[in-house]
Amino acid sequence: MKLNEALKGLICEIASIDGVVDAIKKRQVVVIYYDGDEPGGRGLRQIEPVALGTSKAGNKILRAWDDEGASHTAYKGEQPLPGWRIFRLDKILSIKPTGEVYNTPKPGYNFNGDKSMVSVIINAKFDNQPPAAPAPTTPVTSPTTPTPTQTPTEEQI
Repeated sequence: MKLNEALKGLICEIASIDGVVDAIKKRQVVVIYYDGDEPGGRGLRQIEPVALGTSKAGNKILRAWDDEGASHTAYKGEQPLPGWRIFRLDKILSIKPTGEVYNTPKPGYNFNGDKSMVSVIINAKFDNQPPAAPAPTTPVTSPTTPTPTQTPTEEQI
């Protein structure tokens, strides 16, 4: 039973890291279920994840723009939404892309990383372009212009 719980936690953490990295690379708006502090912090949130790294305490953390949803600090009136938040990855119980893409950094975004992280795994890149499309799996060939054939003259026939 303990092994099963340990494996489930490991699998969920790996899936969370992969899901978060993918969302940052593609600049996807996502909905997460976050097991945050109470009162007010546990529940669904819509976020724009921008940086993944490691905290000073050794936890994997996510910096994101929190658009709406449950928030302990907003509930207490300390930091109203929308705004920047740090999320511990081990408290993100689910992550699901909304289908929306964000292309503009929010005010206060640090292009060089995050001062609350001792190491940065990935930081969002902004270039006012939509995320790159995946590379084609088959070679793309340019259409060729057909070589015109000469119509034989009566003398050649």
